[in-house]
Amino acid sequence: MRVAMRIQDLRKLLLAAVAAATVVLSMGVPVSAAADPGAPELPQLVDQFGAPVELDRDAGEIQVAIVVSAKRLRRIKAWEKALRKEFPDLTVVRVADVPQSSPTDYEKVAEKLRKRLPEDVPVGIDLAGEWASALDLDTSVPNVLVFDEAGELAYRQSGMYKKSLYPPLQSAITDAG
Repeated sequence: MRVAMRIQDLRKLLLAAVAAATVVLSMGVPVSAAADPGAPELPQLVDQFGAPVELDRDAGEIQVAIVVSAKRLRRIKAWEKALRKEFPDLTVVRVADVPQSSPTDYEKVAEKLRKRLPEDVPVGIDLAGEWASALDLDTSVPNVLVFDEAGELAYRQSGMYKKSLYPPLQSAITDAG
């Protein structure tokens, strides 16, 4: 009886810990200089139309990158809609990470994106997963990254869009300027 109660207590404790970790991971995190001494160099990518896609570190403006697996690209729509509503002139760079478990080539991915997305929505195709690797991102969910006017990573938020998660991102964009 005591062993059974202890196992139930351990299960409850484990479930509570997992729930707490899930909440923490879905929250945005300001990136401090100590935690991230300068953003890594991120490679230039090519979008579905063959045009270059990259952050312009010398632009002197706030930029946002949204990085997610190519298979889950539609999940960025709600984040981008919220951003566009409040910050219509904000530069947003979209990156589709192509998992190594899905061997493919640029043209196959580009063809799918051209069929599924409007022409005014360029998406950088990251076949090697360089952005996700350099920034230590889980691309199974959208990752919204805010880069300040100096081109430094100032804030990151991972997870599906929820109205309650938008205000910290909104503040991060306002504060980065």
